[in-house]
Amino acid sequence: MASSDYVVVGVSQKTSSIDLRDQIFVEDAELPDVLAALRDRGFDEVMVVSTCDRVEFYGVAVDVERAVAAGRNLLELRMGKDVDTSSDAIFCLTGDAAARHVFAVAASLESLVVGEAEVLGQIKHAHAQAVDVGAVGAALELLMQQAYGAAKDIRTNTGIAEGPVSMATAAIKAAGSLFGSLENISALLIGPSEIGLLMVDHFQNVGLRRITVAAGNASRSAALARIVGGHSVTYDDIPNALIGADLVIGAAGLGRYMVTAEMLRRALRARRRRPVFVLDVAIPGDADPDIAMLEDAFLYDLDTLETIAQINRDMRDAAMQEAWRLVDKHLEVFQTGCAEREAVPVVKELRAHFEAVRDEIRASAPHASAEEVSRRLINRLLHEPFAALREAARDAGSDNAIALAARRMFALKDVYGETQMRGKVDLEAPESEDK
Repeated sequence: MASSDYVVVGVSQKTSSIDLRDQIFVEDAELPDVLAALRDRGFDEVMVVSTCDRVEFYGVAVDVERAVAAGRNLLELRMGKDVDTSSDAIFCLTGDAAARHVFAVAASLESLVVGEAEVLGQIKHAHAQAVDVGAVGAALELLMQQAYGAAKDIRTNTGIAEGPVSMATAAIKAAGSLFGSLENISALLIGPSEIGLLMVDHFQNVGLRRITVAAGNASRSAALARIVGGHSVTYDDIPNALIGADLVIGAAGLGRYMVTAEMLRRALRARRRRPVFVLDVAIPGDADPDIAMLEDAFLYDLDTLETIAQINRDMRDAAMQEAWRLVDKHLEVFQTGCAEREAVPVVKELRAHFEAVRDEIRASAPHASAEEVSRRLINRLLHEPFAALREAARDAGSDNAIALAARRMFALKDVYGETQMRGKVDLEAPESEDK
């Protein structure tokens, strides 16, 4: 496969609402059927990355247009009645742009919070699932291995991963100053987003044990609860869930307040003024800013956390630029590898052709000397290249790309004795085999 055969079709947090992504989310149980449908309709190899922030198909296809149509149609089918208003959320990339996107996603450059580590693990999981059902071949495997190399390079050689860790550390320090030990508190995660799961993971690493997850529907919430090892509720249950929550992590980003000041005021009353730490990491925010005015409520958002963590924006910008430079470096390596693999069949065909011509000459002159066989072989093999060079010379004049390619392939020297340089081509015809 050439690099032009790669395809990405999907929906992400940059193009869609979280409600839409919840609707088209691919559960593990249905993944084999989705992969089979994509392969039946146009993909030769394919994997499905379905997370809180994206539902994307990474694949390879001889008929790229057919694969793009297959991916788009499947997403539209999952959108159902909302397809007319939501189909613009679907993006399609092919060739080098598709490969570059996969590298960037693996390196978390396309994440809501750039530098978070969770997405790489999710991609590896999606890759393994596709391998298990036989949906990944050599071409897609090469793409994914290059993507993992790019992600490792970026995380190792840039400061891109420092931001999320610093923000999580700042949030944990602020919560710890309020509650002391985090082992005895209960948390409520609102919304299925990567940044929310990132924060939960960091809090669990320092002792958080009890966690409830709220999502738009019961099945999605239950799936998230299994990931974090907690309980599940829906968005409608948030007012009651707030009563038992010491830590509230808002990560839905639906464009409306999931926790209003009045909602939290009633919860505080039921909690008998036990404090609540509200960590709003959603974009746009989940928490009503008036919550900051409530006694016993402590509101922190992403801007506050960045200030606390003293993240240097100039340093982050420089890290981003370096990260994208590394993405392009790995893309160039990948393109070169694809081009080199494309040449392998040509070399095999040339070898088979040369051997066939040799065998034909031997058969036609079984008693000829080695010198005679060599002369006939050279003349026969030069016949078609000579014709092509003459035709190219007529069409291109002195700027003969085919002649230059021939010089390069066979390391020919021009009149100055330099290899692979522009120069006049000797168009003297090869001598006849019958001479």
